[in-house]
Amino acid sequence: MNLSKAIRQVCVTAACVMLGTATVFAVDMGQANGTNVNVREAAGTDAAVLGQISSGSEYQVTGKSGSWYQISYNGQNGFVSSDYFQLTETEGTVTGSGVNIRAAATTSSNVLGSVNAGDTLTAVGRVDGWYQVEYNGQEAYISKDYLSGDYLSSLTVVGNTDPQITPAAEEVKYAVVTAKSGLKLRKEASTNSIVLTVLPYGTVVDVDRQGTEWVRVITDDGQKGYVSADYVSIRSGEAPSRGSSSASSAKGEEIVAYAEQFIGTPYVWGGTNLNTGVDCSGFVYAVFRDFGISLNRSSASMASNGVAVSKSGLQAGDLVFFNTGGDSTISHVGIYMGDGNYIHSTDGAAYGVTVTSLSSSYSANTYVTARRVIR
Repeated sequence: MNLSKAIRQVCVTAACVMLGTATVFAVDMGQANGTNVNVREAAGTDAAVLGQISSGSEYQVTGKSGSWYQISYNGQNGFVSSDYFQLTETEGTVTGSGVNIRAAATTSSNVLGSVNAGDTLTAVGRVDGWYQVEYNGQEAYISKDYLSGDYLSSLTVVGNTDPQITPAAEEVKYAVVTAKSGLKLRKEASTNSIVLTVLPYGTVVDVDRQGTEWVRVITDDGQKGYVSADYVSIRSGEAPSRGSSSASSAKGEEIVAYAEQFIGTPYVWGGTNLNTGVDCSGFVYAVFRDFGISLNRSSASMASNGVAVSKSGLQAGDLVFFNTGGDSTISHVGIYMGDGNYIHSTDGAAYGVTVTSLSSSYSANTYVTARRVIR
C-alpha cells in the first residue's frame, strides 16, 4: 500500500469511529453547488451553523446521514445538505475480468486498457450507461455493468445532455442573467453537473452555443460553462458596458438574495447571528460581512459608510436609514431590495427579519437617507 493510500485508509478508519450509525464513505470528495452554503454541527436544519462554504469549493466527504453529507471542515466534522452539495469523486470496485477501459462513453471508442475483478477505480462522473473514471492519469470510461459502489449513482452527470445545442447564430452576441437570485454556471449541460460559479443577476456573458434547454456561455475572465436557457436573455448587437456600475448592481442583487434566506430570524437586541437572532444593524452588518464588506456596527455609525445615494437612485444592496424617534437621529437601518421594498430586522409588529415597503406610513415618515457601500 503506497503512502497516499495509507493516509486515506487512516482517515476512513477515523471516520468509522466518529460516524456511528451514519453511512461511511471510502475516499470521496464533494463540491458545494450553492452560494454561502451552511455547514452544521449535525444533520438537520435546526443544528448550529459552524460556518459557510462557497460555490465550487471542494471538501473531503467522510460520510452520509440521510440527505446530509458529512465533510471534513476546518479540522472538524460538519454536515451539509445534499440540496447544496454534490459528490464529485468516489471509489468503485470492478466486478468482471478483462473489462475494457475506453476513451469515450461508447463501445466503438478506443480501448485504453483493461481491469479485473477486485480492482479499484476512482469514478468522477456518470453519463448514460457509463462511469467516467481516472485511469493512468487520463479521462476514461467503464461500463456501469462492471463497476460497483454504494454512491456511484450520486455522482454528477458529465457530457452534453442537450442534443439540440448548436453553435450560436451569427447575430447572437451576448446574454444577460435574469435570475434574481443568481444563476449557476455548470461544467456540463445538466442540473447534476458541477457548479463552476454563480453568476449574479444582470451579469453579461458571451454566447458560444445555444440549445432548447441550455446555453454555453463565456464569462469576462474566459470561463466557459453551461447555464439554463430559462434564466438568460439572449440578445444581439453591441453588449452593454460591463463596468463598475453594472457590477455593483449585480452584487447588490446577490446580497439581497442571500439576505432573504433569513426572513423570519427573530429580533435580538445586539444580536449578529443570522440564524438565531439579530437587531437591525446586526442583521445588515452580518449580511455584508459574509460578502467581505466591513461596516460600522451601529445604525447611526453605518450612515458614514459608503457614499450618499438619493432615494430616487436606490439600487438593490443600498442601505436605507430611518429615525424611529421622530427626530433627525438615525436609529434604524435596512437593505434596499428593489421595487420599493427593503429587508430589515424589527422589534415592531412584524417582529424579526421581514420585508417592508418604503411607501408604508412608517417608512415614509421616518426615512432619512441612503448609502451605497458596494463598489
